[in-house]
Amino acid sequence: MTRTIATDHPFSPDEQAQIARLARLMVPASAVHGVPAADDALILADILHTARSDEVRVRAALEFAGGLGVPLEAAVPRLQGAVEMLPLVVVVMQCYYRDDRVMQALGMEARPPFPQGFEVPQGDWSLLEAVQRRGRIWRDA
Repeated sequence: MTRTIATDHPFSPDEQAQIARLARLMVPASAVHGVPAADDALILADILHTARSDEVRVRAALEFAGGLGVPLEAAVPRLQGAVEMLPLVVVVMQCYYRDDRVMQALGMEARPPFPQGFEVPQGDWSLLEAVQRRGRIWRDA
């Protein structure tokens, strides 16, 4: 399978490959749900493009993952929940869930949320009463 990799990003071929492997570990393909893995060519191109805005922290996540001294697949238990991985996780999830195929698999229209917006069902506002009773928990700057 030939991948089309975006070129409008600062990541080296090795970093691109590492991002792709990590993305696939985070979100593998699902034949049951008919969705691609997060390392799909279109999604990966979006990840690489979007990660430009947080390049330093994404590179730090790559260094953290690569610095564990074991193959990425073996490092998954140490990567899960690691705060160092958060910048990369955020970019991967953001790009994955805005892919048209993923949105359609979730039963959503493949379109931006605005200007039409989406209907949001009203929830049980009483669930927030404990938070409201707690009162102010911040201080003025």
